[in-house]
Amino acid sequence: MSKEKVSVSDMVFKKIEERIINGDWPPGTKIMSEPQLAKQLNVSRMSVREAIEKMVALGILTKKQGEGTFVNKLGPSIYFNRLIPMITLDLDNYLEILEFRLITEVENARLCAQRHTPENIHELENCYNRMLEFKNDNQKFAESDMDFHLKIAECTQNSIITKVNIILKNLLEYHQKLLYKSLGPEGGIKDHRMILDAIKNKDSELSAIFMKRHIERTIQDIKKLNDKNT
Repeated sequence: MSKEKVSVSDMVFKKIEERIINGDWPPGTKIMSEPQLAKQLNVSRMSVREAIEKMVALGILTKKQGEGTFVNKLGPSIYFNRLIPMITLDLDNYLEILEFRLITEVENARLCAQRHTPENIHELENCYNRMLEFKNDNQKFAESDMDFHLKIAECTQNSIITKVNIILKNLLEYHQKLLYKSLGPEGGIKDHRMILDAIKNKDSELSAIFMKRHIERTIQDIKKLNDKNT
């Protein structure tokens, strides 16, 4: 794809986005067809199609077969989709991501303890039980670990928190598998049990404390591994 085509596509994306944000095309609106947009913006239909496909992928627009393309209701979490390409540039900086988690996930645990439903607790129990089941399988254990943290984020009932944690889950999975391969699952199993019990008991302060200790321990473990490898 040429640099010029990408630039035109980005311009079309911006024009469509402006119409949505300023209210010209409110949620539920059927937007102009690709040929109409191409003619109005004086660009190729291919550039329009690329911009629309990107907006569909980000959840801003929805295509309905035989009907056209429609504007979705835009909550704040939609715009976090656009952070993914930027954040993935720092994929290898595991410690910085963990430091970010130390700030955010402590409060996630606190909110989860306050807002959880019986269904949330059931899902967290399932994640924890999978961790026990797969304690000898680094890959599946790490996946169950990340699912546990994502369920806590979902339990906050805050769409932005959930979206950020989905992004972090995608970034961290590879590193989590390497971590458990080096350190084993024992510490993680113990930490997650304490976090889960505190959440079940609706003890928001204890939930936050146990989450803080868990992530701080992980940071220290990573630093020890780094020191050993240098």
